[in-house]
Amino acid sequence: MNSLRALTVATAAVLFALPATAASAAPTAPTLTVGGVACAPGGILVGSPTPAITARFTGSGTLTPSFAVWPAGRPAQRVEWTAPELSRPGTAFTTLPSAVVDGGKYRLTAHGASCTFTVDTVRPKAPLVTSADYPRGQSAGGAGVAGKFTFAADGDRDVVKFRYSAPGAGLVEVPADRRGRATVTITPDSYGAKAVTVQAIDRTGNRSAETTYEFTVIDNEPRVYDDNPSAAIGEPRVIRFWSAVPGTQSFTYTFNGGPAVTVPADAQGYGHATVTPGRRGDNPMTVTSRTGNGVVSPEITFNVYVRVEVPVPQISSPDFPGDGTPPPTVGETVTIVLRTDSPEVAEFVVSLDFGQTEQVVAADADGNVTFQHTLPPDYIFLEVQARARTADGFESGSGYAGWELTPADG
Repeated sequence: MNSLRALTVATAAVLFALPATAASAAPTAPTLTVGGVACAPGGILVGSPTPAITARFTGSGTLTPSFAVWPAGRPAQRVEWTAPELSRPGTAFTTLPSAVVDGGKYRLTAHGASCTFTVDTVRPKAPLVTSADYPRGQSAGGAGVAGKFTFAADGDRDVVKFRYSAPGAGLVEVPADRRGRATVTITPDSYGAKAVTVQAIDRTGNRSAETTYEFTVIDNEPRVYDDNPSAAIGEPRVIRFWSAVPGTQSFTYTFNGGPAVTVPADAQGYGHATVTPGRRGDNPMTVTSRTGNGVVSPEITFNVYVRVEVPVPQISSPDFPGDGTPPPTVGETVTIVLRTDSPEVAEFVVSLDFGQTEQVVAADADGNVTFQHTLPPDYIFLEVQARARTADGFESGSGYAGWELTPADG
């Protein structure tokens, strides 16, 4: 503490002469904090060579807070100073008159309160990070699969906690055990490259450099393939499963809301099942995979699709014969014919105004319809758009037809 010793005898004499209080009421012993650490019996550790000091006073009246500090065991090097006057109750804020040295032990007093502190400004070593569940440089685990990560102080005995950040975890602090270690559980919420960043923190609050531990999370959602996507309703389908997760032993699926079925996986992570769709369109299948140690993947949904062929309507009108006969005049009523010749077609979705609006026209038992339409007076061209639709909601593509009209003025 050379800087403290460097204070001259004259300066010390002036400091000794400073008044202890500025009011008649005797001050009570304050509560002291040094470098953000509350003073305690047996002493504290401080991580700064210029620690801030606070003294919280109770009682009433005003006083000029006075302080003294010296190297432990060397009271002759005592230095005193004061803080600005304050009204009680209140807190005085001050700093040491000069820097203290790393490793030094000091005594601080203020109005009957005393505190012993030791200076430790050495930062801990960057921590070591390991994980058997998510090894560095390897692909493992999966989204939603928890893994244990261990932080170690690398020989620093005064490390008391670790601060880390991880995907989906934010910033977290965990205490270190007596060996300077801590084990945490981290659950990645997605696959791909990930990282955990860790700092060691010692008893004085000193932080180490960051250690970044990088690992890769496997895409653990099972894959599903339909070996016969063109099969019709009632025809069996072979469905194959595959998982990238090492040690996958089985797949469990449900089909069209039926019971769960489990099938084995081979050494390459493949499995298969045979299902028979009972309806047209989507037949949903849910699938999960499971490893030998019981880790279940996220559930996915795969649609076994049975193609539905709805014929595109053929559009015609006897009022537009195409033989040179003049077309109808605007304002007249014309006949429109929609044909599919498919008994499955229950209705048509029709637009007669270039797609601006649509109307539904019921089909007859053969999947056809004939209806009347009055030509708007401001049209010079009639376009008909139509889609055929089955009773269970499947639609065809759009059919188009169009004809020029005879203007009303001839």
